[in-house]
Amino acid sequence: MSAIDNLSTYFMKFPGIGTRQAKRFVYFLLAQDPRFVEELAREIALLKKSIAQCTMCFRFYPHLGGGSICDVCTSDTDTATLLVVEKDTDFESVRRSSSYAGKYFILGGTIPVLERDPASKIRIRELLTRIEQGAAEGLSEVILALSANPEGDFTREYVAKTLEPVLGQLGITLTTLGRGLSTGTELEYSDGDTLRHALKNRS
Repeated sequence: MSAIDNLSTYFMKFPGIGTRQAKRFVYFLLAQDPRFVEELAREIALLKKSIAQCTMCFRFYPHLGGGSICDVCTSDTDTATLLVVEKDTDFESVRRSSSYAGKYFILGGTIPVLERDPASKIRIRELLTRIEQGAAEGLSEVILALSANPEGDFTREYVAKTLEPVLGQLGITLTTLGRGLSTGTELEYSDGDTLRHALKNRS
């Protein structure tokens, strides 16, 4: 394969990127000044070195110093609630909306409806551990903030069923986002008002 085909193959690994879009990216880079391409390559190389994954909430964050826990987990925010989202972009959407002031947990995605091994697709074991840790710090509510689509619904049901025994023993309430998110909507594309309404009317 040519260099164009090789690079296109890498771009096709990106979420939602098909063959045509991948080729457009490659030809875009070919049309740019060499300095732009060099700077882009340098930033990509720095990404893994400057960004770490929090060992508590599992979000990616700028690793500016020592320690393995992000600034949100160590901040003086409400420890009574834990908002469970699918991915980092969902976390960013909620943060921008200023509608929630508690702790977070990144689930790592959703579960395909026909998946035979659901636990392998999300961080369910890590979530159980985080809840047990949170219980010692006053955690009283876990909020499932997942997308309003078939995979999100299936994941929500699986997580709720898995957490039920532990939450019951610890006396922790499980809630989900209320009306506000339209069916088929992914959390990261919801506007601030919609997120605030959904959080306010959780049940």
